[in-house]
Amino acid sequence: MNKIDDKKRNELVIILSELIQTIELMMEEEKDYLLIQNENEARDWMDFLKNHTDKDELKSLENEISDRFFFKFDVQIGTSELDNKRAELMKEYIFKSNEYLK
Repeated sequence: MNKIDDKKRNELVIILSELIQTIELMMEEEKDYLLIQNENEARDWMDFLKNHTDKDELKSLENEISDRFFFKFDVQIGTSELDNKRAELMKEYIFKSNEYLK
């Protein structure tokens, strides 16, 4: 088993935590079903990340997040800075995950 470094894994956890917090803040301002979906998926990703350390397993998570980002998340939900932050956090996770799982 090829395990991810704990420090790098923790960085990914922090990014997903910030993503969840950002979505929660957005939901205070607007009630959009896409936000509920985004939050549920982000929480599922967090659970997976916390329960797996194998790079191959985490690579499958990265692929799922990339697919969601390019087909769902990159659709602008609002015009707020929070929506921009949500998209940037998704990109940050994908880039760092790609770097850490080599």
